[in-house]
Amino acid sequence: MYTSGMSKSFTIKDLSARSGLNVRTIRYYIAQGLVPPPLGRGGGATYETRHLERLQLIRRLQDAHQPLATIRAQLEGLDDAEVRAALQKEPATPPTPSAGSARDYVAQVLSGMASGSLPAKPATKAQDLGRKDDKSLPRSHWERITLHPDIELHVRRPLARAQQRRLEELITQAKRLFDLDP
Repeated sequence: MYTSGMSKSFTIKDLSARSGLNVRTIRYYIAQGLVPPPLGRGGGATYETRHLERLQLIRRLQDAHQPLATIRAQLEGLDDAEVRAALQKEPATPPTPSAGSARDYVAQVLSGMASGSLPAKPATKAQDLGRKDDKSLPRSHWERITLHPDIELHVRRPLARAQQRRLEELITQAKRLFDLDP
């Protein structure tokens, strides 16, 4: 599904149709910095082939079961020519589950991701300045907290102590509120 490097102009609807992604997803990727913003604003905003190519590469990497955070890190250091070169390469065929365990399958998928099909990412400004990179930060996860049978609170962990105290107070107040019968 690779398109040539010739630059064309698209509306967001055209881009959606060509990329197979809905408009909302494209806007989300732009907000997340995975795709550059359009040329112009509002209804007259236009997108170029480079936008489409980035979306196609994101789609290919997602098809290879790579999480969005990993895709973001890989795309961060790529210019338009490198995105185009990555698209021209044949996509890696995902491993197929064998009679082994799920752990073996996951290890096989992860080893394929380690070899990767994208060029190596250059050092970031944070690394150049000697600051900690993302790998040294604690890995986060989301936790669901049930406040009422029909209401959940989603919290990204870990939290700082002050945030944890505020969260506990919020949960106490919310449970107290929902336990009251009208």
